[in-house]
Amino acid sequence: MNSIERVFVEKGCEDIAYAQQMLGRLSNTPAEIIPNIKDFLAQSTAEPSKIAQGKRTLLLMKNRGRFLKTCPGTKHHLCCGYLTLHHAAGCPLDCSYCILQAYLNNPFIVYYVNENDMLAELREIFAQAKNSILRFGTGEFTDSLALEPIARTTELFLPLLREFPNVFLEVKTKAADISPILGMEPRRQIIFAWSLNPQRIIDAEESGAASLDERLKAAQIIQEAGYPVAFHFDPLLRFEGWEEEYEGVVKKLAEAVDLSRVFWVSLGVFRFPPSLKNIIQERFPQNRLIYEEFIIGEDGKMRIFKPLRREMFRHLLQALRSACPDVFCYLCMERADVWDDLFGFHPENNLQLKSMLDQRCEREVHIK
Repeated sequence: MNSIERVFVEKGCEDIAYAQQMLGRLSNTPAEIIPNIKDFLAQSTAEPSKIAQGKRTLLLMKNRGRFLKTCPGTKHHLCCGYLTLHHAAGCPLDCSYCILQAYLNNPFIVYYVNENDMLAELREIFAQAKNSILRFGTGEFTDSLALEPIARTTELFLPLLREFPNVFLEVKTKAADISPILGMEPRRQIIFAWSLNPQRIIDAEESGAASLDERLKAAQIIQEAGYPVAFHFDPLLRFEGWEEEYEGVVKKLAEAVDLSRVFWVSLGVFRFPPSLKNIIQERFPQNRLIYEEFIIGEDGKMRIFKPLRREMFRHLLQALRSACPDVFCYLCMERADVWDDLFGFHPENNLQLKSMLDQRCEREVHIK
C-alpha cells in the first residue's frame, strides 16, 4: 500500500531517470521542486512532533557522500563485517523502538536518486574484491521492501550481481510484499531477511509492518522459489510472557521454512541511545519496553543488563536448536564472554565472525 502523501524533489533531480521512474509511480501524489536543498533541510528538523508526518513524505535528492559504508560496530563487541548501503534514510513503518528516530536529522523518507554515482561506486568496490565474499544490504537506514513498489531499488543492482558472483545483497524487512522482487536473477545472491517478533509486539509496537504470519508466508514462498532466506531476532524485547511468545514465533518459523537451509539467524537485544527514550515517551507514551533493566554500555547505548541478555539468548537458542539442531545462529554486537556462555566459543575477532557468515554465502557461489 502506498503511504506517501507528498513528494519533495531537489531541483535538478527531476531530470534524473531514477527520480522520474519513482515520480511516475506516484503520479497522483503532489510533488514540489525544492530550489535550495541545503536551506530546506536546515529548516526541516526531526523533532518528535514531525516524525509521523515525515513518514508520509518522500524527499528525492542527491547523495553527496559515499554510498557504501562498513557497519561501525562497537568497540570490544564482535561485528560481522556487514556493508551498509546509504541509498535511503527513513522508513514508512512506525516501530516505537526504532533507533532511526534518534539518528536522522530530518523527518522525511529520503531516497538518493543519483543512481549512476551509486552504481559506479559499487562497481569500483566490487572489482577490488573479486577474490572474497562481500555482503551488503539495503535495510540499515530504511526497510528494504516497505517502499519497493515505488522505489524498485533492488533491480538496480542486478547487473552488478551478475557481474560479480561473489557479492551478496541482503534485503532486510518487516514487510511482506515480495512481488516487486520475486523472479529476479541471480536469485542465489539475493538474501531475503525478515525481522521477527511475536504478534503481540507487532500489534503494539510495529505500526504499518506486516503480521508475523504474512512475513513467514512470504519467507516460505521465497525459499521455495530458490532464494536464500535469513532471520533476525533483533531487537529481542523483554516483556511479561516473552519466553512463551518467542517460543511460539520459533515454532511458526520452523513450520514455514526449512531451517536447515536458512543462511543465518541473528540474535540481538534491544539497545538504543539515551536520547531515544525521551522520543519514545513523547510519541508512544503507552510503550513499556524502555523501562526494563538497562545499563549504559561502552558505546553509550542503553543495553539490557547482561545476565538478562544471556537468559534471553539461551532461551531463543534452545528453541531454535530444538526445532533444528543445525540452524546457524550468531550474536549481533555482543562481547566474547557472552558468546562463550551461549556457544562455548567465540570468534577471535571481527574478521573471523565475518568469515563465518561469508562461508554461508560461499557455498552458493559454486551451486548452479
